[in-house]
Amino acid sequence: MRLFLIPISTRRTLVYAQRLNKITHAEPSYADKVSAKAASIWLQWETGKSGWQRWITDAGNKLFNRIPHEEWSLKSIPPLSARRRDGEVDKQTIEVLYPPSVIEEKNVSPILQRLSTERNQIHRTRMIWSMVGMPIVAPFAIVPVIPNIPFFYLLYRAFSHWKALSGAKHLEFLLSRNLLAPTPTASLDSVYIPTTLKMEAWKKESGKPVNQEFMLIRKEHAQEIASVTGIPALAMECERAYKQVEEQIKEDLKKKKPE
Repeated sequence: MRLFLIPISTRRTLVYAQRLNKITHAEPSYADKVSAKAASIWLQWETGKSGWQRWITDAGNKLFNRIPHEEWSLKSIPPLSARRRDGEVDKQTIEVLYPPSVIEEKNVSPILQRLSTERNQIHRTRMIWSMVGMPIVAPFAIVPVIPNIPFFYLLYRAFSHWKALSGAKHLEFLLSRNLLAPTPTASLDSVYIPTTLKMEAWKKESGKPVNQEFMLIRKEHAQEIASVTGIPALAMECERAYKQVEEQIKEDLKKKKPE
């Protein structure tokens, strides 16, 4: 595994884990079987022309896009393995690739520390409430033909929060054992250099530091980031993060404006 730090704005950064040399087991786990089956059914419904199945997938995809990008990114980090926890692979360090024109090496660990802890209480609370709600909506299973969508949604949200917490725990472990190796990467930095040059020019002209948060990437950069990192899945992650952060910045600006 290796980690990527992808700055989205001047104050918000995405962390993404790329799995390397993923071990395949002769007999998939129960969770793997269930996930694969669910993904297959979802794809089948999603490609349908019409009907309640297509309506569910369209509505579901809108809900998925509203899930905070921080949750998606933590879910990319696999749970802490027993071998690493027990010290069998303690000497193996994890690369953390980042764009040096935006992030200084001394800030890599503080950024990861914040990302590994800032949403843990939210994930715990919402995971518990999702589990509490599952028995409440379970009676909807008596409705014929249509599956118990509220139950499966709460099941998914509980599992998603657990995955995010597991990723955060793994990241905290790596930080506590000093197993992360910050590694600047020129290919990723090339995406940010035009923006950083504009920032430097503005600071020279105004003579003031940049205090206001603003975007460091644009929507079109998502594919470029996926290309230079060699991770196709990063395009979707960056697009989602871009949309959410841009909307949040706009909301924050509206709040600051005098009425």
